[in-house]
Amino acid sequence: MNNKDINALVEGRLSDKKKAEVVKWLLKNPKQQRRYHVLKARHVAKLLKEGEHKNVTGPKRKFADWYKYVGYAACVMIMAALAYTLLSPNEQFEEKSSQIILASTSIGENKTITLSDGTKVTLNANTTFSYPEKFSEESRDVSLQGEAFFDVAHNPEKPFIVATENGMNIQVLGTVFNVKSYPEDQNVETTLVSGKVKVVEEHNQKTVVLAPSQRATYVKDADKLIVDNVQTKKFTAWREGKLIYDETPIRQVISDLKRKYKVDISVESPGIMDYKYTGEFDNLGIEQILDLFEVSSPILYKMHNNQITLFMKQ
Repeated sequence: MNNKDINALVEGRLSDKKKAEVVKWLLKNPKQQRRYHVLKARHVAKLLKEGEHKNVTGPKRKFADWYKYVGYAACVMIMAALAYTLLSPNEQFEEKSSQIILASTSIGENKTITLSDGTKVTLNANTTFSYPEKFSEESRDVSLQGEAFFDVAHNPEKPFIVATENGMNIQVLGTVFNVKSYPEDQNVETTLVSGKVKVVEEHNQKTVVLAPSQRATYVKDADKLIVDNVQTKKFTAWREGKLIYDETPIRQVISDLKRKYKVDISVESPGIMDYKYTGEFDNLGIEQILDLFEVSSPILYKMHNNQITLFMKQ
């Protein structure tokens, strides 16, 4: 393995088999992991800047699917979790790179951090967020896996760019918004509370600009971007310990519960996965939520220790 392999991984030019080999090699080489993350951040920033000159009706461009390889996304985040340090003198790039900081939360944990520009970021459970100790002169680039609420410090000279690993990138100058981008979820969502954001679908670089109370949903399997009007409170209530659902697919509800509580949930009745749930959980324990399921839906449950089984009423 060499630098050419790292560059090819960053730019999405490797076969699935070769990707697996390179990822395994990176896991064993911390110095090369740091090199990979610096190159990846620069590559994403470059794509976003190039994309500013394209519109929705323009010709499709072929972009690198960084981090988009089935089975290895988790490995890459493990790599990121290893200690970040400044590159040693013999590893310096032409430009000096600021130290990358990694923040993460476990199941059931929320955390708020303040970035060097004054931006405040609240991380939801089971989230990984990386950012530079000091932003560059051109832009403020960060990376997210999971869910976070951003209150971005306004700076018209330096755009704030959130890169996700799931096909969506968000660019703002100063605004308040929520991003939900878990690798196991079917969709990636950006919900705007105030200000203005530009959302870029990475594969074909379709771009939409959101107004307050709008949500952009990237459907991964269908590779499409959908914009709708929403009540933002429903999508940001998690910061207050609440979960609010309105005709939400039960698959999404189950994923949220698994991230918020240390439980394993299995489904005994296949018909449950077609059900859409409406309800609000205000700082409730998992058993209280399951009891509400039974009185407000056709779903029953069995619970043994942290193992929960859901099934439909007969």
